[in-house]
Amino acid sequence: METAEIGYACSRTVRTLFSSDRQTWRKTRGLMGLRGTRFHLVPCLLLLAVSLPSGANAQVNRHESRVAGHITALLPEDQVVREEQTIPAAKDMALLWRDVVKTESEGRMRIELADGSILSLSSNAQLQIVKHDARRQQTTLELLYGRLLATARRISKGNGEFEVRTPTAVVGVVGTAFGVKVDPESTDVLCKEGVVRVGSADPRVRAEVLLRAGEFTHVERGKPPSPPAAASPERIQAGEDATAIPGSPQGSKR
Repeated sequence: METAEIGYACSRTVRTLFSSDRQTWRKTRGLMGLRGTRFHLVPCLLLLAVSLPSGANAQVNRHESRVAGHITALLPEDQVVREEQTIPAAKDMALLWRDVVKTESEGRMRIELADGSILSLSSNAQLQIVKHDARRQQTTLELLYGRLLATARRISKGNGEFEVRTPTAVVGVVGTAFGVKVDPESTDVLCKEGVVRVGSADPRVRAEVLLRAGEFTHVERGKPPSPPAAASPERIQAGEDATAIPGSPQGSKR
C-alpha cells in the first residue's frame, strides 16, 4: 500500500475508532470488517511512531539549538552555572545560552563563540552568555565583574548587534577588538581595533561616546562615559596580561 493510501486509511481509521456515532462505527465495521480495521491501524501506528520525534531526540535538538560556543583554553579552577546547577569547566566544553561562567582567583578562560568571536576572561570574573545567535548576528553578554578581552566578528546584517552589559555601562560593537574592566562602581572600556559605542547602563543617562582604536573611556554608576582619551601602552598591556593563558596566545582558537 502506498504511503498516501496508508495516510488516508489512518485518518479514516482514527476518526472511526474515536467516533461517538455508533451507527458510523457499525457501518464502517460492516464494510471493512474488524480485521480490516486492524490492518489499517497497524501501519497507522507505525507512521505515528516514525513521524513523531522521541523525547530524547527533541531534547538533543533543543540542546543543539542553544549552543553558543565552547571553551578552548582555561586555567583551573573555573565553573559553569547552568540552570542553577554548578558544573566544573573543562576544555572543549560546550556553552549554552544563559550559561554563566566564573573564574576563581587563579583561573582564566578562553571561549570561542559559534560565529568565531573570541572571549578571554581574567581571574575573578563572571560572564553570562545571555544570547548568541550566529545566524542572525545577535549577541548579548553580561560581565558582572572582572576583565574581558574580546575579538568580535564584524556585523554585516542590519539588525545584528554584539553587546556587552555591565552594572554601569553598555558596550556596543560592530566588529572589533576591545577590552572591558568592571569594578563595583565603574567600568573601563578600551578599543583596540575598529569602533566601540559606550553608554551608561542607567536608562536616564542618554549620553554615549564612540571609541576608536587606541582610545578608552571610564563609566561611573549613573553618570555618562568620560570623553574618549588615548590609552597608554601600560593600560593596553595590563588588559592583555590579565587575560593571557600560558601556551594559548591571545586570539588563538586553541
